[in-house]
Amino acid sequence: MRKESFIMAGTHVSLRLIGVLLVGIALGGCQPSANQSGIMIGDTPEVTGGADLQRTTEVQLVEQMARHRTQYRVHLELLRDFYDRQGSHLKSTWADEELENLVLGPNHSYLVIAEISGSELRATTAIVEADLLYEEGMKYFKQAQGFLPPLVASKKKLNLAKDKFNELITNYPTSDKIDDAAFQIAEIYNRYLKDYHKALLYYQRVWQWDYQTSKPARYAVARIYDDYLHNRIKALEYYQQAVNLESRYPDKVAYAKRRVEEISQGLSNE
Repeated sequence: MRKESFIMAGTHVSLRLIGVLLVGIALGGCQPSANQSGIMIGDTPEVTGGADLQRTTEVQLVEQMARHRTQYRVHLELLRDFYDRQGSHLKSTWADEELENLVLGPNHSYLVIAEISGSELRATTAIVEADLLYEEGMKYFKQAQGFLPPLVASKKKLNLAKDKFNELITNYPTSDKIDDAAFQIAEIYNRYLKDYHKALLYYQRVWQWDYQTSKPARYAVARIYDDYLHNRIKALEYYQQAVNLESRYPDKVAYAKRRVEEISQGLSNE
């Protein structure tokens, strides 16, 4: 199998995980609700009421698109191989160029596990299999951090880590590690992939799934709004939450207090 096919296969497996999770939510009657702070992050609304049907439709459309994309790739490979056997070098090159454009072009993740799983999961149960998946994910994550500057190899490790953490959330939604897994995925999106929208969503899931989490997720959200999205109102909101709820991180709390003062002063002067 060529490299391009392997990459697509990995994408399809990820979408199958989303499908499995959606079925599990439907069977369990799980209806996500607003988080305990009543705060919505970014433009990712909670799925409630009639929105459930829209989310189901979205999942079906994304999976259908992925199947067609896979079929397109497979048929291009068959066409290229046919022309190779016929000795038609020009047409084989055309098919190869089309394959290359397909690989190098945008390939967005329209859905992530945190969107489908919703806010009502609870990190309550110690599950050995989930713990092992978390350890595997951390192993890949630590290996990825050994590459400076970030290289292709490190991105591969980051994706492997992300897949393990998502697999944990999908297969063991009651595990006491789901909030930890969500935090590590958020860190990958935030610190390495620079996808702040997905990072915000996964950070939010951390405290939704375990309100007493030991992870500094609210502080991380505040820094994203402050440093990258330049939304002082949101940054102030989450800095205040970090001060009140993440006191086990004195350095972060000290910075949060300073920014609360600075932002508040700046807003009052406007």
